[in-house]
Amino acid sequence: LEDSFCCEVEITGKGLKDLVYNYPFVFEVSETEDISGIGSTEEQSFSFNFELIEPNQNSPIVGIIDSGIMEEHKYIAPAITSNKSRSYLIGDSSAADYVEGGGHGTRVAGAVLYPNGIPISSEPYQLPCFVRNIRVLDKDNRLVNRLPAELMQEIVEDNKDCNIFNLSINTSVPYRLKHMSSWASTIDTLINQENVIFIISAGNIHIEDIKNHLNSNTSYPSYLDQSNSRLANPAQSSFALTVGSVNHIGFEDENWKSLGEQNDISAFSRIGTGIWGMIKPDVVEFGGGLIASKTEFKTIRNNEATSPELVRSTLNGGGAYGKDTVGTSFATPKVSYIALKNLLNENINLLRGLIAQGARLPNDYFLNPTFNSIRYFGYGIPSLERVTKNTNQRITFYNTGEIKADEGQIYSLKIPEALRNQADQHNILIEVSLSYTSKVRRTRQLTSSYLATSLVWTSSKLGQSLNVFEKIVLKQIEDERIEEENSSDNAQQIKWKIRERKDWGEIRDINRNNSTLQKDWAIIKSYDLSEEISFAVIGRKGWDKTYEPVQYALIVSIEILDSNLEIYEAIRIENPIEIET
Repeated sequence: LEDSFCCEVEITGKGLKDLVYNYPFVFEVSETEDISGIGSTEEQSFSFNFELIEPNQNSPIVGIIDSGIMEEHKYIAPAITSNKSRSYLIGDSSAADYVEGGGHGTRVAGAVLYPNGIPISSEPYQLPCFVRNIRVLDKDNRLVNRLPAELMQEIVEDNKDCNIFNLSINTSVPYRLKHMSSWASTIDTLINQENVIFIISAGNIHIEDIKNHLNSNTSYPSYLDQSNSRLANPAQSSFALTVGSVNHIGFEDENWKSLGEQNDISAFSRIGTGIWGMIKPDVVEFGGGLIASKTEFKTIRNNEATSPELVRSTLNGGGAYGKDTVGTSFATPKVSYIALKNLLNENINLLRGLIAQGARLPNDYFLNPTFNSIRYFGYGIPSLERVTKNTNQRITFYNTGEIKADEGQIYSLKIPEALRNQADQHNILIEVSLSYTSKVRRTRQLTSSYLATSLVWTSSKLGQSLNVFEKIVLKQIEDERIEEENSSDNAQQIKWKIRERKDWGEIRDINRNNSTLQKDWAIIKSYDLSEEISFAVIGRKGWDKTYEPVQYALIVSIEILDSNLEIYEAIRIENPIEIET
């Protein structure tokens, strides 16, 4: 890495003590952690017949870093290029999925190809992408005898044609709090250097641990607030998209009841925040749910109703398709599907930003977010429609660029007069997402120190002219301690939900500036809108003294929430794209 290297060693106790006490350049010593996927618990199975069409030749490739894939599977085979498959296990060159009970990597690959389940209609189904079989887990679903950080470097180097890597494996324990792990730091470095995206599962709380919580009178979801429920390494990665899980349905019969209802956090899903207060997970998807017995002593399991529909490996018997397991492992590939459907020839930050921009907190949390709702859901459940399309009621602007520390770049949007009519009382949603990457140093702490350069964004007040806003931004660039201009006490300040300081926004104890994916939103009455709204991206100096530029994407959406009034065309006409000269 930029400031360190790591290795995995086997050493005697006396040698370890000598190394720690007497060698001055040791930064960190830690035990190796158990790394695995999640196995299945039941064997419900189904089979459907439909016409399957292979992906287009120019379709993207998603790297499945997992336990291997059953490549001859009838639902997967057309998406596999077997000559590129590879096992990274020492002494085992097979890339097949030998995990008992239906496999793990096979299920993950199937969830990328069939995010909504196997189609049951007679209509032909074209696979959306190719999947690259990258086997790293053994038949017991474990990563053994390989240093994860080194493995990530090797995989990215060997698969230059992959832009998206799905990593549905984690440690079995929460991430360590002080420094970014070597695994997560390496992923951050690869994302920044190679312009690839890692989409990583948040990790799972073991069913036995959930049962112990419930039987010791710690109810769902209260046990998620305990420290051992936080994200599992490497889900704290700063630049990766981290995915948690929510229930897709509630369930109850005379003997069993689901832990949570539809759109509630899955009972097994590990939560944020991330390291140094980063907003993690970034988003959530449907990874299934668990049910608890109604007896005094609780039994926990999943069942067909609460499990997602997944492709199964049949190497050890069973059906080709079933609903027999749950986990953040299977929520993650659904976000990989959204990513591949939106993969553009731009810096990867645009992809990260668009997924966050298209996410929305479930239930009432969108309108009334809380600290816990952010810890559970991140920015919410992403919608493919919102990520990839505008409507007559919603318009999205974006720009990609680069910026140096101690610089600011300003953007302005004009709001049509028809939308600002004082006689109307429409609710106007404004969403803003900033995504960026930078060089990192693992030996540092806090986001601003970990990154070579960090970025923040700010907005003008209601009624504030572009010229006045420019002067305020210049002051903030010269002295970042100047904050009173954006105080939450100012009546004209846009009431963003999160804000730049943890004591300013509607959600307390969290701020967006700690993250490299910074989304915020506000709902404004149409008659309060200004003639124009301006935004600034500002570079803050980290450890880099060379002022090397960092790449970013800024995305702004405007949507009318409670009306069929068509605003897209009016706003588009008001804001012709200006070419810089």
